Amino acid sequence: MTQVSGETIDYPTVRIEFDGPLGVLTLNSPKTLNAIGEAMALDIAEALSEVVKPRRKCRALLITGEGRAFSAGVNLMDRRAAVIAGTRKMEALGGAETTFHPMLRRIHRLRIPVIAGVNGLAIGIGLGLALTADYVVAAQSAWFQTPFRNLASAPDSGLTWLLPRTIGTLRAKRMLMRAEKVDAPTALDWGLVSEVLPDEGFAAGARAVAMEFAEGATLALGEIKQLIAEGQTGELHSAFEGEAAAVERTARTRDNVAAVKLFASKTVPSFTGD
Repeated sequence: MTQVSGETIDYPTVRIEFDGPLGVLTLNSPKTLNAIGEAMALDIAEALSEVVKPRRKCRALLITGEGRAFSAGVNLMDRRAAVIAGTRKMEALGGAETTFHPMLRRIHRLRIPVIAGVNGLAIGIGLGLALTADYVVAAQSAWFQTPFRNLASAPDSGLTWLLPRTIGTLRAKRMLMRAEKVDAPTALDWGLVSEVLPDEGFAAGARAVAMEFAEGATLALGEIKQLIAEGQTGELHSAFEGEAAAVERTARTRDNVAAVKLFASKTVPSFTGD
């Protein structure tokens, strides 16, 4: 890997940039439409190791793609060639549990806000990667698909858990069992994405949205993220208890103290993430 100006690290297939409090992780294999192979999964894991270093002071992460795609899914070409040559079996579309799921788990477990800037197509694990985000911004021309049935394969990337909870059971089955392409306006209507921005200037627009998160009260945002995640499998009384504990933790932060002091003044506090 090479370091550029101390703020950008280029790996073979991804790039991580630190823009003040914001980390920007870019899938950087446009010739393959940012298809995710084992090498890219490992590069993403390496980049995430940089994101969580305290000296980076990274308070939010934007994930996006270089070129015209967010991600075309798992990169099957090398494995396809090996299967045709008879030298190996195609295990689980590229080792979901050994390579790809651990990478996705690391993103889901981040305590900082994660924003996906879906600049183009997001297929299979590409959609799974987008849904690791707390807020999904899509370009007007972006589209989404889960084509596992076309490969005679069961889904991966947590999509059988994520999609029903995000868009409902029937729409999830529609995507997974019919492999329908879902365009950005439909995705917004279904609740699959948080907002849609014009194609022109999309990269800057997505970064501006992500920077709003990065400059916010990110400790409180992290608590909100955690509480919602726990609420997916918990029950109401557990939520009461979790919220009470989280309120106590945030009450001790500098951001909370500053916001309370300025509450009646209509002045927007400058949050530091402390």
